[in-house]
Amino acid sequence: MASTVSPTLPVLSRDRLTIGVAAVLVSVSIASWGVVFYEMPMMPMMTMASGGMMGVAALVSSTSPSAIGLFELIWVVGMAAMMFPAMIPIVTFYNRFSTKVESNPRLAKAVGTPLFLAGYLAVYAGLGIAVYLAVLLAVDASSAVPSLASVGYVAPGAVLILAGAYQLSPRKSTFLMQCVSPMGFFTQHSHRGLVGSFTMGLAHGEYCVGCCWAYMLVMFAVALMSLPFMVVLSVVIALEKMVLRGAVWLTRGIAAGLVILGVASLIFPGVLGLLSAGL
Repeated sequence: MASTVSPTLPVLSRDRLTIGVAAVLVSVSIASWGVVFYEMPMMPMMTMASGGMMGVAALVSSTSPSAIGLFELIWVVGMAAMMFPAMIPIVTFYNRFSTKVESNPRLAKAVGTPLFLAGYLAVYAGLGIAVYLAVLLAVDASSAVPSLASVGYVAPGAVLILAGAYQLSPRKSTFLMQCVSPMGFFTQHSHRGLVGSFTMGLAHGEYCVGCCWAYMLVMFAVALMSLPFMVVLSVVIALEKMVLRGAVWLTRGIAAGLVILGVASLIFPGVLGLLSAGL
């Protein structure tokens, strides 16, 4: 790739390719939001106010393929809804530059782009299974040892504080820079062919999970995968990755907000329920 290429793409652009990619990804995101709205088993607000594992257990029931499959469907569709708008710069860069090195650029764009996104979502699908099994183990442990159930009441606050601390870690910065610099990513992870497209999607998904796993944990453990909280998190992710592109002040501001909310929820356990009701 030419060294004169800008490592980032403008958020607002009249370029037809950028507009086309944005239209497709936003359309898929909107459709995914529709599926989430109609299919997600929404948790009652009282469940969230009562805390922790009591609400999560309603989403995680058993190790049966049907239960895991339903959760995975909701999870992956939710990830597409939340993350695809922030993928506009990386997918535009892939279509503009990476496909030019292919023997059949049209095939690379028509088939390679969906494969790139499929690889990306595959990583989040793996994260979803890990989350499901971890919560299932925690629920079973709290049932076997009733005294552990009390941990569920402090878990949301602890998760918020953990997420805030991770925002300030060097690992977070490393992963985020790979997400906001398409040229830097493809320089390190360029592969040819359709298999290469899927492989690059996997690699980008790994960076994205490394950057955003704490947000996903907040969504699941704190927000119980509720639609309003998902919308808030998707806006935060889009600002961080696509609009302000890793601005330090935003990262620190998000960290402070998460920690303050976490501490507040530990001191006043009902604050998350009130916040949820407000949303």
